[in-house]
Amino acid sequence: MDHDEAIRKFGHVLIRGADHAQEAATELEALVPLLVSDKPRLLAQAQIKASHRLAKELRELAGTVKQT
Repeated sequence: MDHDEAIRKFGHVLIRGADHAQEAATELEALVPLLVSDKPRLLAQAQIKASHRLAKELRELAGTVKQT
């Protein structure tokens, strides 16, 4: 495997991780209205925010990797 192929594969891994984080956030967003207790709802909302942030950061990192 040459350097360019390794960079492409790493970029794909980052994008898959971002996609996974985005899917988790989307699924949690659908479940939040069903939660009746405040504490689980707040925890789910915090996880949603963290998952969106992780997806954004992984996509930015993948973009940086592609530029190198």
